[in-house]
Amino acid sequence: DMKSRLEELKGQINTKEEEVRTKERYLQQKMEELRLREQGLIAEDIEAREKDLQVEVKQQKVKLGIARLDDLLFGGIPFGTNASVYGPAYVGKEVLVSLFMAEGLKKGVPVLWILTDKGPAEVREEMAFALPGYEEYEKLGLVQYIDTYSKSMGMSAEASDAHTTYIDDPTDYQAILKAVDARAAEWKKKYPTYRLAFRSVSTLIAYLDPTTTFKFLQPFVGRRKRDKAVAFYVIEKGMHEEQEIQMLGSLMDGSIEFKVEQLKSFLCIKGICDVQSRGWIRYTYTKSSLSIGSFSLDHIK
Repeated sequence: DMKSRLEELKGQINTKEEEVRTKERYLQQKMEELRLREQGLIAEDIEAREKDLQVEVKQQKVKLGIARLDDLLFGGIPFGTNASVYGPAYVGKEVLVSLFMAEGLKKGVPVLWILTDKGPAEVREEMAFALPGYEEYEKLGLVQYIDTYSKSMGMSAEASDAHTTYIDDPTDYQAILKAVDARAAEWKKKYPTYRLAFRSVSTLIAYLDPTTTFKFLQPFVGRRKRDKAVAFYVIEKGMHEEQEIQMLGSLMDGSIEFKVEQLKSFLCIKGICDVQSRGWIRYTYTKSSLSIGSFSLDHIK
């Protein structure tokens, strides 16, 4: 009797397991359907914003995706701009960069991340807040990473990422230059521009030295300008001497600077292009947005 009871239970368990497997297969199928639908919607969305991209190409200016900041910049940042994003930690610099990259992707413009202090997985997590469906843009071939970080941290070969070019040694700036040029050459055949984020130049200086970094960045920024790309270079405040900041500044077309005073956050635009105000402007930020306060026009210098 016990035996037949056990057999019966076994049979029930097998049936339940099969049911679970069937449900899993069904869910996987549904997920895949949703993914394809999302990819389709994203492709449609990119197509719908083709006009916006044509306007950018005509004006030779790219939008940051933060309406009031674009207003401040009289419509955006000129093609071929290399700008530093400079300020202390935890002030939302990265959010600004993420929103800038997301705005390009929405219009079907490819983006390139150069990573020296984190891997693609961490950027992916951050970008999910700035751009839902971010991974679908990767699958459309619009996102590439040049990662000098993971290998130096002992990442295994199996963990490699399909959208990433790995650089074994973070000090091998020739390899970084080569990898970026190769990617840019491909994109230039198909796209009017691309967006680039360098996270971060501070880590590079820590690995190399200011003179070598300058030697690397000089041709690097020149090529981005020639490509009509818009590139943001994150620089951490408090990690560099004034002389280094001046040296980096001499390579850039300008900077977006951040500061915190009495627990309030401010940013200001130095150089880059004509702006409505050069004053320090209040802002607040979350993981997915950056809101600019009002700027009075009497600040114009």
